Amino acid sequence: MNSDNRIIRKYFGLLTAVILIAGVLLSGCTETDRLKDEAKAAFDSGRYAEAVSLYNQAIQLSGSNSELYYLKGKALFELVMYKDAIDAFTIAIRLKQDYPEAWYMKGRASYMMADYDEAVRSFYKAIELDEGNTEYWYYRGLALSGRGQYDLAISHFDKIIQMDPGMEKAWSSRGYAYVMEKNYTEALASFEQALKINPDNAENWINKASVLRVLGRADEADIAISQANLLYKKQGEVIARKIPKTPIAVIP
Repeated sequence: MNSDNRIIRKYFGLLTAVILIAGVLLSGCTETDRLKDEAKAAFDSGRYAEAVSLYNQAIQLSGSNSELYYLKGKALFELVMYKDAIDAFTIAIRLKQDYPEAWYMKGRASYMMADYDEAVRSFYKAIELDEGNTEYWYYRGLALSGRGQYDLAISHFDKIIQMDPGMEKAWSSRGYAYVMEKNYTEALASFEQALKINPDNAENWINKASVLRVLGRADEADIAISQANLLYKKQGEVIARKIPKTPIAVIP
């Protein structure tokens, strides 16, 4: 065999190896994508345990993939498995430090476990990476309220209102923080603004009534309570209409 033939055979051997490796990698990628798509479908349908299982399979195939750990964490969060969710978000962050969504969800899970210090830190990092996201500011405000720092919480809600004056829950939470500060005038103004945005929120009518009673405005408080009761009754009727009226078979 001359040298040219040896070179050609060596070249084709290397080419075949490269093609085989590429095929293996490509098939692995395709399988990972398939599992990811199935997991998303399961998540969207509320089958969170199935989604976790599928994400675990995808992670085994892909190795270090920050998005898969993040998505797995979201499914665990929905399963109320907050500690496991935090572990998944932590790995996602370790693989990708500038991942605001993972920091945010880690904060959410920490908040649900009443670990307000960790929640505040996580939300701070999320805000640092995406300063214009009102949800990050809102939940950091809640976490600050959770550890009793109502003045700082109010400053967060004020920041949100500057960015989005129509964010009802920011006004409601601002009102709650002012109640805890015993600033009932500002609390009332916050709940009233929330009700201007959404007059169908019965809880805010109750919040308003509670503050009015503290301020000695009992007649106005009674009106607010009546409005809340009307809304609860209306909502109950709507729910009742949605319940299927399936005849019950009488067993002799």
